[in-house]
Amino acid sequence: MVKLENDLHNRLVTIHWLNGNVGRFPYIWLRDCSPDASTYTIHPAMTARNLHMRTFDVQQQPLSVSLGEDGTDLQISWPGGVNAKYSSSWLEFRNPTCREAREHRRKVYLRDLRMWDRAYIQQHIRKFDHEAALHDDKTLHDFLTAVCTDGLALLVNGPGNDRHAVKRIGNRIGLIHQTHFGEVFEVSTKPDASNMAYANSSELPLHTDFPSLTTPPQLQLLHMIQRADEGGLSVFVDGFHVAEQLRKERPDVFEILSTFDAEYIEEGFDKHEIDGHERTFDYDMTARHKVIETARDGSIRKVTFGNAMRSWFYDVDDERKIQQIYDAMKVFTEYCYDPKNLYQFQLENGETVLWANTRLLHSRTNFRTINHSRTLMGCYFAWDILKSRVRTIRDKLNLPENQPSA
Repeated sequence: MVKLENDLHNRLVTIHWLNGNVGRFPYIWLRDCSPDASTYTIHPAMTARNLHMRTFDVQQQPLSVSLGEDGTDLQISWPGGVNAKYSSSWLEFRNPTCREAREHRRKVYLRDLRMWDRAYIQQHIRKFDHEAALHDDKTLHDFLTAVCTDGLALLVNGPGNDRHAVKRIGNRIGLIHQTHFGEVFEVSTKPDASNMAYANSSELPLHTDFPSLTTPPQLQLLHMIQRADEGGLSVFVDGFHVAEQLRKERPDVFEILSTFDAEYIEEGFDKHEIDGHERTFDYDMTARHKVIETARDGSIRKVTFGNAMRSWFYDVDDERKIQQIYDAMKVFTEYCYDPKNLYQFQLENGETVLWANTRLLHSRTNFRTINHSRTLMGCYFAWDILKSRVRTIRDKLNLPENQPSA
């Protein structure tokens, strides 16, 4: 730092760096984010601000402002006996005036998405060794980061016929998201099926799981125990890519799907083993979602669609709109089933796929088995847990992408 300006009128401290960068730091931000023990509690179990907004004076101003002798830090004395030092690198990283600094900070949300069609994902699908992901943090980091980016990644060379593999992977990632199907569930054809995936060997329609829930699980993991003798291909389509296609080519359809809330219902029961005993859990789930959910800036945030659970109810003030909604859902489905958008592959025994359930639609082709059932084990995760794991590994390994929390 080569120059300091204390702007009392605008309540700012302006810093000039040797490289030409300039930073304008509001007084209140400098006090609120002061890297001193009275402002922050920082230890391995917790990082938290000590200040209480109820008693925090948001109009306070520094008693004195100066640069250190060698220009490597900014020194400020605050009311209440707080003497704070802000290093040059600390300020540059957090510079609110610098567009590059703001863009870099946004990367902490792991929202650098790469939308895809079949041609792209066939060439760029990321595959990682199962055992390496279980025992090497960098491999796990890269696997989870690939899911953040592409919404989909695979673990290969895993154990076949191991029903505990999913639990081990789940524990490695973090906390498993429990639903009314339990924590870890089996997918196989069975009587009294509580889900379309369990009912028969026919082709499943493209869908996202559990639109019947107010907060559907955001990620799903499936591990193949025993594949089918014929068929049973896994099918995926990037719902975000389809949404962007519709925004560009069919804005009328995009408008309907991004404003109308479709109702979904799910009634039935499932059986769980609790304390060594099989228990029946009855459920009656109802929720509403837009097929395409956007953020305030217009970016796609979520895609939700499941025709099997879609309700009869259309909450509209003009019944003629119902036909328009059906027309829009039909166009959306046609885009999803466009061969240019569909990615199909055979998940082999011992392989695992992890994908973003609120981004990708998935299905499987019909299949045939001889003397055995096509069987998978699965579980769900929340983005918060997965992304937290990515960040903790970055911190642990001091990877270039690592960012401070305070």
